[in-house]
Formats: sequence, structure tokens, C-alpha cells
Amino acid sequence: MNNFFKNVLQDIKDISIPLYKILIPFVFILKILEVSGLIEIIARILEPFMVLVGLEPELGLVFVTGLFVNIYAAIVVFANTVPNLDLNVAQITVLATMILIAHGIPVESTISKATGVGFTYTICLRLISAFVLGYILNQIYSSFGIHQQQFSTFIDLQPPPSEVIPWFINQFINLIYIFFIVCLLVTSLQILKLVGIEKLFLKVFTVPLKFFGIQKEAMNIIIVGMTLGIQFGGGLLIKEVKSGKIDKQSAFLSVSMLNLIHAMIEDTLLMLMIGAHISGVFFARLIFGFILCYFIFKIYVKFQTKLSKSL
Repeated sequence: MNNFFKNVLQDIKDISIPLYKILIPFVFILKILEVSGLIEIIARILEPFMVLVGLEPELGLVFVTGLFVNIYAAIVVFANTVPNLDLNVAQITVLATMILIAHGIPVESTISKATGVGFTYTICLRLISAFVLGYILNQIYSSFGIHQQQFSTFIDLQPPPSEVIPWFINQFINLIYIFFIVCLLVTSLQILKLVGIEKLFLKVFTVPLKFFGIQKEAMNIIIVGMTLGIQFGGGLLIKEVKSGKIDKQSAFLSVSMLNLIHAMIEDTLLMLMIGAHISGVFFARLIFGFILCYFIFKIYVKFQTKLSKSL
């Protein structure tokens, strides 16, 4: 039990400190963007893309924040944006699913590049996949009238005040909320580990992964990345690639899969807390990722065969 609480506190520290180093200055950057009118400009630029997936143009900034920073920063922008909008569960699910696929591009693309996979390929894969899946989900939800009810969140979201002092207090409260979410998520993850959820994931995914051209030595890395995130899985993959234990094909296909399907526990829980539905943030993301990775595997093998014949 002592180890349990020790691990929880250590994880909270490891997540919170670097997180707030990003979030605190970002809160003020957002205020500057709002006062200068740049938020409206960004929203107008992104409007065609947001409308394409059935979202309000104002949500473009939330998506872009997740894209360039991380999910937690996107939630801060989310908390400042959605109280002024009339949104349903389907729209929140589409937005959350897109963010889960395309968040943290600068950091996670750099990790992918370190394994030998091109920066441009990773960015294109995640951006295109995010909008394609967002479009598919929107069509399904709107066509069949699914999840059209008003969304609700774990956090009580209110429109931010315009006056400086009340705004500052409001942002401070939001940052405290984020801290409690981190605590809840870390504790939940440790409990899931105790009940053996990671072993369950290993049993479920080891056999299917063989059909994606990924060698046995990379299986545990894929499972780590799927459950804990691309930073962990990618970090292990970099080590194994440099040691020569994993071949080029497995590295490429593993990175492709991890960029689409990672942190299935933590990220899913986080998005459920802000009102998204599990049908999108977990099941649709998982199914879409596997289908796309299968086609990537087939295309890769075909390309490699043609290349070898030409040589």
C-alpha cells in the first residue's frame, strides 16, 4: 500500500510540474490573443475545417491548442470557450477524438523521427486521420441522431469574466481543477494496474498485432504505448531500434500505430471527464487506427516489394 501511494505521488509530481510550466504562461498568451482579436482571426481561418466535421468555428482554437501543445492545455482553452456555445455530446466527442489523434504534434513527431520515421509523414498521418475520423463520426452521429443531447462535464464550466482580477481568479481555479483531474487520473491508472488491466491489454492485442507486420520483439512496446502513451512506448522503441533488436519495417509500422492509438486509458478517461462519449474517444479511435494501420502495412509491403525488384 505504501508503494501505491508513493507511485501515485511521484506520478502526480512528474506530470504536474512540467504541465504547469506550459499551462501557466499559456493562460496569459490566450488572454493576449483574446484582447488582440487574434482568436477571432484564427477561428475564421479554421472555420471551413471545423464546419466540415460539424463543429463550431470557435472550437478551432481548442483543436489547435491540443495540436501544438497538449491535451491539458486544450482543456484550459476548452473551459474558456464552450460555456458560450450550445454543444451536444456528439460535437464534444468529435472534437475530443480529433484532439486525441493529433495532439502534441511537435513533441510526439520528434519522438517518431528519432526512431527513423519522417517528421512530415507523422504530421500528415495524424492531421489527415484526425479530420477523416472526425468527419466519419459526425456523419454517423448526425445521420442516426446519436448523442444529440446537451453535454455535461466533470468540471463546472462557466464563461470567463472579462475584468482582469476576476479573470485571473477564474484561471487560477481552472488550474486547480486541472490538478485534481491529474490526481484522479493518476490514482485511477494505478488502480487499473493493480487489477491487471495492462495484462489484459497484452492478452487482447498480442495476437492481432501479428497481422500488422510487427515483429514479436516490438509487441510489448506497442502495448506500453497503447496503454501509457507514445512518450513511453516511443522512448522504448527508440532504444530498441538503436540497439538493432527491431527491424526497419517493424519500427515504421509500430510508430504508425502508436501515433494513431496511444494512451488508450489515460487519454480516454480525460476526455470522458469533459463530456465526450466512449464510442468515439475509445472504440472509434481503436477501430479506425487498426484499419488504417492494416492498409499502411499492405502499402508498405507492396512498395518494398517493388523496390527490391527494381534493385
